[in-house]
Amino acid sequence: MLLQIKNLKVKYGNTEVVRGVDLDIDKGECVGLVGESGCGKTTVGLSIAKLIPERKGIISGEILFEGRDLLKSNPEELRNMRGKKISYVFQEPFGSLNPVFTIYEQLRESFEEKDGADSRIAEILKNVGLEKIIGKKNIYPYELSGGMQQRIMIGMAIASNPSLIILDEPTTALDVTVQRQILDLIAGLKNNMDLAILFISHDLRVVFDMADKIGIMYAGKIVECGPKESIVPEPAHPYTIGLIDSIPSFKHRKKTFNAIEGKAPLFSDLPGGCKFYPRCRFRIDKCAEKEPALFNVSEGRFARCILTSETAARRLPKSDRSIWSY
Repeated sequence: MLLQIKNLKVKYGNTEVVRGVDLDIDKGECVGLVGESGCGKTTVGLSIAKLIPERKGIISGEILFEGRDLLKSNPEELRNMRGKKISYVFQEPFGSLNPVFTIYEQLRESFEEKDGADSRIAEILKNVGLEKIIGKKNIYPYELSGGMQQRIMIGMAIASNPSLIILDEPTTALDVTVQRQILDLIAGLKNNMDLAILFISHDLRVVFDMADKIGIMYAGKIVECGPKESIVPEPAHPYTIGLIDSIPSFKHRKKTFNAIEGKAPLFSDLPGGCKFYPRCRFRIDKCAEKEPALFNVSEGRFARCILTSETAARRLPKSDRSIWSY
């Protein structure tokens, strides 16, 4: 196993925002982490690369990468790990690129050895579909579109042939056509380079298109996880059911979809018992008594719900494949 996260907890001040996450990613595997904004997805990604400043967050648990616990690594070991073995692509490419340095200068910084950098930059630009700017050494980030900037960020991430790339909502700021191009690019790089990917997103349809396994996250914990082929057609947790119900169907355009009622709770004011209880359409009084543990639904698949067996009886029919066409 390339990456194993065990009982990860993260506090900002006195507020716990990741409340015991377990996650495994194997070599060459894409794992999607899905949930509403503010559920702790990005914090999990930042914790893996240990990009949360110690003055801001307190992290506990284990993050084992190639058998080594990253949380126990010293700053020098982390510097040697980041970019070389673990790369991170942020949501906003323009905010991540330095506006006063050219694209060539910033790509060159990705290489430990500078000799032959121009030929390597040309190879990277070709790999990310930017052949048109090969050799144009005076281009700055502001001269590129958002999609081209994101391709540059992905190029910088793969420059050192890492084993794992963390993609934090890499297509959110892009229009639909460019999103499709970026997703195809990521899928191609994954297959060609045998990359492991953690794909963080709030869009379940995009994650279904990209991932091998899916983790559904709510209020700082994973509430359902497993292979996408089993989760999406027959969800076992009410929150997953709600997410799927909220996806408009291209085939049935006039069909009303059921949005999840209410709002995600604040970490400073989480309800007792199951954290999804106030918004759950299947809730019973017992749900408010104790937060459930992950229940083994089937081989390799888990759900955090005391009503899993009952929910299974009310599962959605085999989901309309048209809603998963992206």
